[in-house]
Amino acid sequence: MSELAQGIDEMAVDAWVVALDVGGSGSRLVAEFGNSTHPERISLSGRAVKVSHHGSDAPAVVASLCQSFNAWAARMGHDGMSDGSTAPVASAAVGITGLTSLVEKPTDVHDILARELRTNRTAVAGDALTAHLGALAGRAGAVLSVGTGAVAFGFDGVSRWRRADGWGHLLGDLGAGVWVGGEALRAAGRYHDGASRGASKRLLEAAVAKFGLIESWPNQFYKNAERARQLASMAPEVMIAAAEGDPTSIRILEEAGRHLADTLSSALGRGIPPLASTTGRLVQEESPLTVSLTKHLSEDRPDVSLVPSAGSPLDGALKLAQRLRETPQSVAGFRPWLTVRVDGHHTLHEAAEDMGAAETLTAELSATELPGDELQ
Repeated sequence: MSELAQGIDEMAVDAWVVALDVGGSGSRLVAEFGNSTHPERISLSGRAVKVSHHGSDAPAVVASLCQSFNAWAARMGHDGMSDGSTAPVASAAVGITGLTSLVEKPTDVHDILARELRTNRTAVAGDALTAHLGALAGRAGAVLSVGTGAVAFGFDGVSRWRRADGWGHLLGDLGAGVWVGGEALRAAGRYHDGASRGASKRLLEAAVAKFGLIESWPNQFYKNAERARQLASMAPEVMIAAAEGDPTSIRILEEAGRHLADTLSSALGRGIPPLASTTGRLVQEESPLTVSLTKHLSEDRPDVSLVPSAGSPLDGALKLAQRLRETPQSVAGFRPWLTVRVDGHHTLHEAAEDMGAAETLTAELSATELPGDELQ
């Protein structure tokens, strides 16, 4: 055991557990001190990630939040390690938007957490996976995350993870914000062209107000690296139009619900208990989408209990960090969505079916956020 590992194990009760959620609408850090039922808790906020042709700057956001935590601990006078560093940290976990496609080297995030927080137990996950841990409070089952993209994870409570969708807007994300927005623009285009089926004057008006004349749309979308985010920005307009009674918008949301029910059902594969939840802006309030999702899931899997979300992705990251502190050997990785490092080594009992899958195509944007979302 390393000196750092030994030091942390000896003071585990008196060390911090740190969790971060880093996304396109902002970032947050929570830390808990002590091992009681009412630990001391602090919360800090940071900026949103920025995406360029080099990818996401999430590692820099993680570093900044960790430095803010250290600065806070120094101001508050918390005693630290024997080497003089502040705020002993037993474990840390982070959930990151676009981890698998926009963060060039996720291992760098492990290095940053270890260096800035002086901890030997770190976990780096995609935000949809921490959303699972938050929504079911760490219990086994499946969680569907719906925002710009859509992905569902099933977990057997021990070591087996199962994923459905999350393939990005060109290959999947069926029923997600990007899919709903694309269907809305197609309906707008059909009305413009004089089609009688699947057309919507209401959506054409909303899209023209947002993007300008329809003749400009091909150039705006086909050449835009932010196409997925731009398409997803139409999803709230569809929700509004459906609430006003627009039949085409209602149909789009009902079809989205059917797709999402299929995704959630797929994640509830063999060995996954029949417990499920949903998270993300598109499923926060009742709508034709949520009604359709519930209806089709109950038809496909009448044995499944669909329960309200118990917490946020940040809560899930905290749950992951707590497990790393208490039973690090029980936390299995699930590449590329979750990597775990204990005492300088990545866990070896990662899901075999996903080993070496770092190049898997995945959603480029958040599976829990929509453009314009603010962290709660």
